[in-house]
Amino acid sequence: MNPQSPQKPAVQRQIALPMKTAVEIAWKNIRMRLSRSLLVTSGIVLALAFLTSINVSKSMVDAMRDWAAAASAPDAQEFAPLRAERDKLEPDLARLETQIRSKSHAALSPPKPKGRIDADKEFGKELPALQKEIGTLPGTADDLGLAMAKDASIVPLFKTWLEQSRRLLEVRAQISAPQSLQQLMKASGVPTTAKDIANNRIQTRWLLGLALLVAFVGILNAMLMSVTERFREIGTMKCLGALDSFIIKLFLIESLFQGVVGTLIGIILGVLLSLASTLTSYGHFAWKNLPLGQISLALLICLAIGVALTVAGALYPAWQAARMQPIEAMRTDT
Repeated sequence: MNPQSPQKPAVQRQIALPMKTAVEIAWKNIRMRLSRSLLVTSGIVLALAFLTSINVSKSMVDAMRDWAAAASAPDAQEFAPLRAERDKLEPDLARLETQIRSKSHAALSPPKPKGRIDADKEFGKELPALQKEIGTLPGTADDLGLAMAKDASIVPLFKTWLEQSRRLLEVRAQISAPQSLQQLMKASGVPTTAKDIANNRIQTRWLLGLALLVAFVGILNAMLMSVTERFREIGTMKCLGALDSFIIKLFLIESLFQGVVGTLIGIILGVLLSLASTLTSYGHFAWKNLPLGQISLALLICLAIGVALTVAGALYPAWQAARMQPIEAMRTDT
């Protein structure tokens, strides 16, 4: 009787692990290698903070520049009500000033008054302080103080004149706001001519491209180092039956986690920095012309770029890890 020849063991069916398992393993790997994960994430944060800051600042400056150019036009309707109010206030103030001067002249005729009015109590400030605020008074501060102490009817006239003078100053400041903003932008070195704007945009694109390139190289290097440190782990997983697709999936999920977190932190940091810088330079002009639509679009673009940049930087390391032979990975002394 012939002995039965030994049968070769049948190849077992390969089982692909579900996505949930890959996510759990990737999350555990990030926690186990927290320092390496923070290194990769910090590079993403810095790159996206720089990118977001430039994009948001550019959107805000463009909005202010466009508003200043449009509002400076002679036929701009935005300041039509203010110009009408200014044209009404100026003759009213002239009439009030004439009345105050006439009454003051009469009150200062002999016998001259001895006391002075308490301007701080009546108007909230002393007359010299009001003169600095308004610019000119309908008379000298001394004469007005003496005249109002003798003739109390001058006080309500002066209060009305003071209120309308303050309102006129506000109206004039609002009307001249576009010119003030343009001067402020020129003083800050912001380009205002079409040629300078075009050159500035080219320089900005070069800076952004350089920042993205540096970030991509940094992420790629960090992910390659992460693969090198995990040769034995990769070999063990492949010995246990892990498929190449699972290894690639694992590294891409890790990079996606780090990319999303780093991108969100970088965007928040970049927005805060750009807002602080713009508000410091331009004050209320920045809030008045805040382009929420353009800023939202810029943030979405930065989010997409940050995540895509991180995943792209992990593609080659993931492919390199997947193509390793288990025996080679197990022999590596790292």
